[in-house]
Amino acid sequence: MHTTAANILKILSQSEMSVDDMQLYLEVEKSSIMKAILQLNEFLESINLPIIKRNDSLCSLNLSNQQMKTLFNNFNTLTSVEKVDYLFIKFIATGFLNLEKEKENLDISRSTILRAFKTVKETFAKNGSTYEYIHGKGLVLTHLSSLDKTAFCKKLMIFFIEEDILVPSRRNLLNSIKKFDTKERVEKLYPILSNSEMSVNYFVLAFIHVLEVCVDIFGGFDFKVESIKEMDKFIKIKNSVEKCGKELSEEYKKQLVYFLYSFSLDQGRLDGTLINISSKFISDLKDYFKLKINNKDLYKLLFNKVYLSFFKLENNILKISNIKRDRSYMKILEKLDIFLAENSYKIYLADKYVIAFVLKTIIIEENISEIKNVLLLLHDAAINRKSAFNISLKRYIPAVNFDVEPILFYQKNVAKLKKDYDIIIADSKISYESILIDSYNNIKIYEILENHALNVGLNKK
Repeated sequence: MHTTAANILKILSQSEMSVDDMQLYLEVEKSSIMKAILQLNEFLESINLPIIKRNDSLCSLNLSNQQMKTLFNNFNTLTSVEKVDYLFIKFIATGFLNLEKEKENLDISRSTILRAFKTVKETFAKNGSTYEYIHGKGLVLTHLSSLDKTAFCKKLMIFFIEEDILVPSRRNLLNSIKKFDTKERVEKLYPILSNSEMSVNYFVLAFIHVLEVCVDIFGGFDFKVESIKEMDKFIKIKNSVEKCGKELSEEYKKQLVYFLYSFSLDQGRLDGTLINISSKFISDLKDYFKLKINNKDLYKLLFNKVYLSFFKLENNILKISNIKRDRSYMKILEKLDIFLAENSYKIYLADKYVIAFVLKTIIIEENISEIKNVLLLLHDAAINRKSAFNISLKRYIPAVNFDVEPILFYQKNVAKLKKDYDIIIADSKISYESILIDSYNNIKIYEILENHALNVGLNKK
């Protein structure tokens, strides 16, 4: 097995995906992907597991949790990046490395492990870490730079993020480094994170796990802020950590408190460079889509999604949520693809869908206020502007003026009404100028308004 096969297995263990879409992740020829799928199917058959199937161009691997566990217990191929990260993490975690023993552990050739270690060596030289060779024993780490401490943190985060799909060599390395059961630790951390009123995702959770490891290995990091501007919040977080984390080390609790506090103030990012890139991305995105994004919560949500997208790409993290190929997102995705190409940005396919979801919400919010007057033409002649339906609709969407009229009086000349109404909705087809509904309710009407606002926003010049 090779790198392409290992990455395909990662992708399909999380979501179904077409060969074309996999090509966007893996940057290899379609023929290489198809060949790797054939190899994987031969391997799956050899261990009596269901094979990868194609349906409507989508490839899928449908395995139970136990079958997935069996699969990754029998699959020990590392990608070229994973080999480098394995050596980098083990060297720092243990302070020692014997390449001959690691060659046997990973079941790879001498030339392959030397090639992987060459990358580690170059990284150490660039970042200022040093080591020495002890004859007959191996390599001993003599100094670890702050840059490599940060690199170690980010690389180890991937192990926690992918813990359920780690192959044996990576899983054994993680288990030899951490001193806790991850699932049990999550249960301990949940009330702390909940009381901190933070928006928590798997990246934040992975970092919190890695922080404990880093504290044990090299003392962790300095998260102290210049001044505590929101003392009540700081005290609340500290009390929660003390109450729920009694078995945690004092130094870890101390650093956890400062990290959670700084993160709650949007200061606890892992990579300052990515903050600048993400800010620039959003600035360019606002110009391209003609957005203001005055809603602070939506801006924060978009920033977090963009930041995590770049973080995943930079660190080769193939973490994929199931992609919902909803048609309502296609126009946004098409425009987003043009934006990315014109501005030389690159993100993974799944992250495009995530960003498109947030963009849809923002575009609708900023353009729905432009809808002032809506006419509903309905068969029920008893419905009028004083009806319970109209009153309910006005309460549901207060910013819009709704006129609800019986359709009998508007069978002709609907086009002339367009100058008085932004949208005309009817429960019978009377004109191409109107939007047809089969029945009326508040949710359907609001969906029509949202789609109108989205189209207005996407067509702004």
